[in-house]
Amino acid sequence: MTEDVLVSVRGLHTLDTAQDEEIEIFSAGKYFFRNGTHYLFYDEQVEDNGDIVSNRITLKDGGVEITKKGAVNVKMSFLREEKTECWYETPFGEMLVGLEVTDMRTTEEEDLLEIHVSYRLELNYEHVADCQIRIRAIAKGSPRFHLR
Repeated sequence: MTEDVLVSVRGLHTLDTAQDEEIEIFSAGKYFFRNGTHYLFYDEQVEDNGDIVSNRITLKDGGVEITKKGAVNVKMSFLREEKTECWYETPFGEMLVGLEVTDMRTTEEEDLLEIHVSYRLELNYEHVADCQIRIRAIAKGSPRFHLR
């Protein structure tokens, strides 16, 4: 895959109140594959105030790590059959986040890297949502490289 990619991240949160929240972002990004590890780098803009959050997604050995730096700071680890915890720092304060992966699938093609993760989300030790995240990196120049 080329270094220049279009990154899309789509998240779906099914809340205990039976409401679904869906969000999707698109960004130009960079892709690298080094020593058996996939790396994606991209920036996103916070809707409320326009601040920039720099993101790094790492995929290796069946696990995904998402690191955010800027207006939001967090390092989330999604590991098969493991519950992980992290501190999610926002301008409004910190939250203890628990992540328990229920399913993880990846697709690797010449012009595409796609990661699907389903997980249970806890805030301060209380279950708040069942979630799904889909991360796609599409190589620049690929026929798939377009916005829908």
